[in-house]
Amino acid sequence: MSRTPQYNALIRQGIDDRDMYRRALAQVREPGLQALLAENLHTLDTLIGDLQAQVHATGSTPARHGTLAGAVRSALAEMVTGMASNRDSAWIHYLARNECALLNSFEQQMAQASDDSARVLRVQLSRLHGIHKDMHCLAGTTHG
Repeated sequence: MSRTPQYNALIRQGIDDRDMYRRALAQVREPGLQALLAENLHTLDTLIGDLQAQVHATGSTPARHGTLAGAVRSALAEMVTGMASNRDSAWIHYLARNECALLNSFEQQMAQASDDSARVLRVQLSRLHGIHKDMHCLAGTTHG
């Protein structure tokens, strides 16, 4: 049985992820990593905007803010990475874990979605897979 995806929950989680990327971008030192994080940040902006437009098109009000838990995780990540001996590496690992959760949420919603909703999510999922691959290659972890 299919159902409508919880776009606002995905939007909030995406905003949480984007906020962590912003914090990381302000702290990492390596120029190539800065460029990659800026690119991923742009991808998340696009993803969030597209989902917000989808919610708006249904006559509902799209989420505009992340979650309190996400804000706490982001602040904690900033504090811990600030004390790390290799700040760039610490941020990569935080971001890889965080985006994995976002990717899993999208995959779960897509598995339960109607055909029309699944098409909308499939576009976003391909964007997330690109971020996932980038971050896990940098982190030296497997991705699948």
